[in-house]
Amino acid sequence: MKIIKMPQGLHEVFGEQQSAAEIVATLMFALAGSAVMYFGLYQPTHPGVSWMTAPGMLLVADVFAGCVANFTHGTNRFYAGRPKGRLIFILIHVHILAIAWLLGAPFEYALLTWIYTIAAALIINQLQGHKLQTFFGAFLMCIGLLVLIALPIPAWFLLCCVFFMVKVVFSFAVNHYPQ
Repeated sequence: MKIIKMPQGLHEVFGEQQSAAEIVATLMFALAGSAVMYFGLYQPTHPGVSWMTAPGMLLVADVFAGCVANFTHGTNRFYAGRPKGRLIFILIHVHILAIAWLLGAPFEYALLTWIYTIAAALIINQLQGHKLQTFFGAFLMCIGLLVLIALPIPAWFLLCCVFFMVKVVFSFAVNHYPQ
């Protein structure tokens, strides 16, 4: 597999080096997931405000891409060596709130999803180096997913919430490849 040295501006996404296969897979998943959501499930609630759709869909693509990219060796290694960077990255994840506003999803469910996701990720982040970090990451993610599925959320937004939670709680907050 060809390893690519990533430009400085992409270190937060792919780390300092990344395999070509992981980059392609990440981009394919972001495009496919966004297309499934937009063309198969999304029903605009405020169709007269079309300027909001493009930035909303870019954030959706970022959620899908990050869900996969955060599992890669390059991204995992980058944040494993930068605990403060990992904490900041968790705290700046307001994507689901912006997606709800831009695409017209129920904001109360977006806020509930965001609060749980960030709180769970912060807990998991505190377990860095502990042998049960992966287990508790999966445990908190599964609890969150169970609650999400029980809520009356439109299918397209449920898809976004599920992948947002997986991205931040399990894919990102857990160090999948400790040395």
